[in-house]
Amino acid sequence: MNCGIIGLPNVGKSALFNLLTENNARSSNYPYCTVEPNTGIAYLTDKRLDKLKEVFDVQKIGYPYMDFIDVAGLPPGASKGEGLGNQFLSNIRDAYCLLQVVRDFNSPDVSRFEPSSSTPVRDFELVDAELFLADLQIAERRIEDNHQSDYWNKTRSRLMRQERPEQDRDGVLLTAKPMIVVVNITTGSEKPEFDREKVIYTDIKFLEELKAMEPAEREEFKDMNSSWESGIDEIMFKVKDMLDMVTFFTVEGGREVKGHNIKRGKSVYEAAGKIHSDMQKSFVKAEVYNYKQLKEAGYMPRKLRESGKIRMEGRDYKVKDGDIVKVMFGSP
Repeated sequence: MNCGIIGLPNVGKSALFNLLTENNARSSNYPYCTVEPNTGIAYLTDKRLDKLKEVFDVQKIGYPYMDFIDVAGLPPGASKGEGLGNQFLSNIRDAYCLLQVVRDFNSPDVSRFEPSSSTPVRDFELVDAELFLADLQIAERRIEDNHQSDYWNKTRSRLMRQERPEQDRDGVLLTAKPMIVVVNITTGSEKPEFDREKVIYTDIKFLEELKAMEPAEREEFKDMNSSWESGIDEIMFKVKDMLDMVTFFTVEGGREVKGHNIKRGKSVYEAAGKIHSDMQKSFVKAEVYNYKQLKEAGYMPRKLRESGKIRMEGRDYKVKDGDIVKVMFGSP
């Protein structure tokens, strides 16, 4: 499952994409610098893995990851094809969730798309309106194909009232996707209020400068200002929450501790397939305990085993966040 990054031109989308994915997508001071979508993976820095590396004395850490897609700025009229808008909207139809970046910074080096009337809330509403119009076009086309569709008739009515619809089974409606608003704000500025459940305020330019520091200098700064690191981490963990995913851990070959993201409620049999397809095909059972239990035991797996807290689970066991899993399997 991936997450799409959207917003007006020149608000910091590609810069945020680069920070998340450690990629080098083009980021310039003119609209539509991004024509083809940028795709990349972002690793979720889970501090539990650092501790597990120490506990099991292994050499490597495999952090869990998420997929992101960065599309060009969506101007007013995108739903009608302005600025190649239809092409860009189609690139995020398959995204499971969305990050909408809005601008709340002033810079003589980065022009505003609509300088005379731009505010963070208005910019959000402009893009949101384009998503509603694009979805309304989808609904009307589906009704043309099936006039009797109760779902699409109700969906069209909701969209015309600017009400967010329930998602269709193909997941194509943009306004029904979970969304986080990322306000790209100058550090120390007053935060604009949004009538949204999930809003993150972060200074993308500052995070770029932080990333450019020498490692020792960056670590010293983060030690003195620990909250700054939360900019990207907070976004990643909120995306994980929107995707409704949990992280389980494995110790592979005595060489690597690894984190795996999986949809909440999935079974350990399905989790085995995330590790390796052969494990799922020949699954027998799984040895399971949780990171919290390991912490309570002083990070000593031996104590858990001696106290009988390491369980053997069958294929229907539902994996929980923080589970440490060892899959027992036969010959494929």
